[in-house]
Formats: sequence, structure tokens, C-alpha cells
Amino acid sequence: MNARRKAWRSQVRNVDIGALQDTFLISAVTMILVIRLQLWITHYPQLGGGKLHIAHLLWGGVLMLIAIGLLLSFLGRSLRTPAAIVGGLGFGFFIDEVGKFVTSDNDYFFKPTAAIIYVVFIALFLITRAMQHRRGLSQREYLVNAIDTLMETARRDLDQRERRRALTLLDRADPEDPLVQPVRRLLTETAAAPAREPNFAERLAMRGRHLYERLVDDPRFPRVLGWFFSIWALISMAEIGLLALSVGLRLGGIDEIGLGQVGNSVSFVNIASLASSLTAGAFVIYGVWRLRHGSRLDAYRSFERAVLVQIFIGQFFSFVESEFSAIFGLALDVLLLITLRYMIRRELHLQQSAAGRSIELPEPSSVAAAAT
Repeated sequence: MNARRKAWRSQVRNVDIGALQDTFLISAVTMILVIRLQLWITHYPQLGGGKLHIAHLLWGGVLMLIAIGLLLSFLGRSLRTPAAIVGGLGFGFFIDEVGKFVTSDNDYFFKPTAAIIYVVFIALFLITRAMQHRRGLSQREYLVNAIDTLMETARRDLDQRERRRALTLLDRADPEDPLVQPVRRLLTETAAAPAREPNFAERLAMRGRHLYERLVDDPRFPRVLGWFFSIWALISMAEIGLLALSVGLRLGGIDEIGLGQVGNSVSFVNIASLASSLTAGAFVIYGVWRLRHGSRLDAYRSFERAVLVQIFIGQFFSFVESEFSAIFGLALDVLLLITLRYMIRRELHLQQSAAGRSIELPEPSSVAAAAT
């Protein structure tokens, strides 16, 4: 047992673990949405004829096989992101058919399917975050990641940006390790190609950073942001008013009038949804208060907690009640979360830059394009 535990602890995490895991999850969710939308538009056709039916779960297996084959057959960092995308698409194909395999009659339209898929993705999200946050990267892990970057020089030219990144990794490694100085010397002495021109996505990201810096300097920004999240919280808590009114009608002996999905009864799902809305609203109120007192970072983090409460709790019960129609509310919450994560990272960058510290290397908990 001790040997197995020691072997597990000796495993080295990729410094890009957050970006790669999030790419996998985002690709899987995207594929599920594409499948459901395509089936709805085409009125759920059957691929095949007679007794033959080619389930899209099989296509998922093919894509996951391709992803595994790429990782097992070739060396290099450049294949990891494509493998994460292809593997995520395959997993989306696979998990979308879960309704057929938890029912005796192979019911693809099994009502709790949306909630089951949602729980699976929430569990995967929490597991990946545990892997990233279990502890910070060790000095040994920083060293191995620097060596991994150096290996790219045998396959293609090392550019200036990659060299700076590898040297930053080495700065966080144990200076007494006998491998640190030889690796540093190789990185320093290896001729590096000029940094490549930024591609379209990178240019777009730079423009986004400049736009954000201009926005936060605008004195109207805190007021607009506070109003936006206040309205978002009010919309999230609108069901409270409907529930209170429905209970009042029921106490008054009026059962003929139903108020949307709430009806004139109170269920556990209603109570849980309301509790999540109230909790999210409390975080928004605190965030607005911190924003008015000039602490943007605290406000952003409080807004982030409000959105996470809605995603993890509120949206789950929305999927239980409304199945896949709840995807629109989830899409809005995910978009808000991505935006807030980006704003938090930019605010941290601005604060650390003002303090005279550089942050060239993200921690392993960072998400792809601030998405996480």
C-alpha cells in the first residue's frame, strides 16, 4: 500500500492541467448541445435502416480512441490540446446516450437524463479542480515541466516566449537539484527563434485586455456592474414571489389558478431552488457593497460565488424540472462565470503589476481562456 501511495505521489502534473481539463469538459458540453439541437431540428432521425441503428455513442468511442491514440503514439506538447478537444467531443457523444443505459426499455428521452448528465459534469468539474488545487505544483513538478518544454527543441525551434516560460518554471524549482543548472544552461545556450507573431485569437485577447483596462478606469463602471448583477439576482429570485403568491392563493382556498411551474404547491425542488437563489442574492448584495467601497477584486469574487451557487445548485434543480430547456439559463450563467474569471485574473494582474511583481506563469488552477 505504501509503495502504491508513493508511486501515485511521484506522478507529475502538467503545468497546463487546468487549461487541458477545461478544454475537455467544454468540448464535451458543446457536443451534447450540438447533438440535441441537430436532433431537434431534424426531428430525431434514425441513422440506418430496418433493424440497423447506429447509435451516436459509437461515434463517441471512435473519437475517444483517436484521442488516446494520439497521446500514446506521438511525443510533444502540441498534440495535447487537439487530443483534449477530440476526446471531449467523443465523451459528449458517449454521455448523451446515458438514458438508454439506465432504463430497461432503452429510453433516450428518459426525463431525468438531463439531470444525470449535469451531475456527471459537476462531478468531473469538482474532480479536476481537486487535482489542480490539491496542492501547488512542487519544485520537482516545475523542473519536469521545464524539461518537457526543453524537449520541444529537439522537434522544432524553441522561440523566445517558450524559453522565458521554461526559465520561469526553473526559477520555481529547487536550485539545489542537480538537474536545474544543466537544464538552465541548455535553455540559455540554445539558439531561440524570434517570438512568432500572435495569431488571431491572441490578438483578440490582447484587445480584450486593453478594453478591460479602459472600462475599469471609467467612473461609471462600478455602478453599471452593480446594477447588472442586481438585476440578475432579482431575476433569479423571481420565483420567490411566485411561490409566495401561490401559497397565499392556496391558503385562501383558490386552487384553480396555477402559476407557471411553481403551481400552488411547494415541493423540495421549489425549496432548494429558492434557497440557492437567496444564497446567490446574498453574495450579489455583498459584492455590490464591496464594489461601492472600491474593492473590485472582492466584489468580483463575491459575484463569482453567486454564479457558482446558481450553476451547482439552482441549475441542477432546473434540469430536474425542465430537462434540456434549462440549458439557456445555464449558458448565461457559464458566460457570466467565464467573464468574471477573466475579470478576476486581469484585476490580479493589475494589482501585482502595480506592486512591481510580474506574473508571467499562471498557476495550474487557471482555466482555458479564463473559463473554469
